[in-house]
Amino acid sequence: MSPSVRPSASADADPILDHLRRAAALALWQLEAIAIRPAAPFRLKSGALSPLYVNGRRGVADPAFLALVTAAAHRLLRRMTTAPPDAIAGGETAGIPYAFHLAAQLARPGLYVRKRAKGYGLSVDDGADDAAAAAGRVEGHVEAGQRVLLVEDLITAGGSKAVFLDALEAAGARVDDVLVVIDRQQGGAARLADRGVRLHSVTDLDTLLDVGEVHGHINAAARAVVEAYRAAPDGWQPPSRSD
Repeated sequence: MSPSVRPSASADADPILDHLRRAAALALWQLEAIAIRPAAPFRLKSGALSPLYVNGRRGVADPAFLALVTAAAHRLLRRMTTAPPDAIAGGETAGIPYAFHLAAQLARPGLYVRKRAKGYGLSVDDGADDAAAAAGRVEGHVEAGQRVLLVEDLITAGGSKAVFLDALEAAGARVDDVLVVIDRQQGGAARLADRGVRLHSVTDLDTLLDVGEVHGHINAAARAVVEAYRAAPDGWQPPSRSD
């Protein structure tokens, strides 16, 4: 019997959002944004090995996928804060196209945040303090106390999000929420929660695996390898041929 897709826990009894999350997951499989290679794993930026690779950039060129992201964002905005964001910021680089797409759809100003100051023009640090240097990494007008939604393509452990949040807050923004297209569910939500920021996702790894198995993009054996990796990602090694 084919496996069934369980409701997404983060959908919080919103059946429309749950359907959107599953549709986005299926679209990502069809866009080949997800790759699973147990025998020939990927080397991540950290140097660690992973049987799973998620390419959130794949979706930015597909109008149908962007429509799913927009629809999910409308549902998610209802639960984010007591008021809608004043502006939407994207993190360099993959978050920028998603952020500006949503900003246009929601009629909000768009911003983008660099990982570091560009080192020339108005971003040159001529003895500025750390706060001023961080604020110079934000392109776009930010007023003190302005509510800004940070948008990114994906989140893993959340380290890069802290860099963007620091820059936005140094510029005077108030960031209560982060929206990602894909949550890899590897500690990012907890890390953001430690600084009082809520994480929201269009879809997540649980949903990707469920939908992928139902639609034949991943078999049970490959999924078991991914689940083993998720349980202990540090030092994970591919299974031996005798396994």
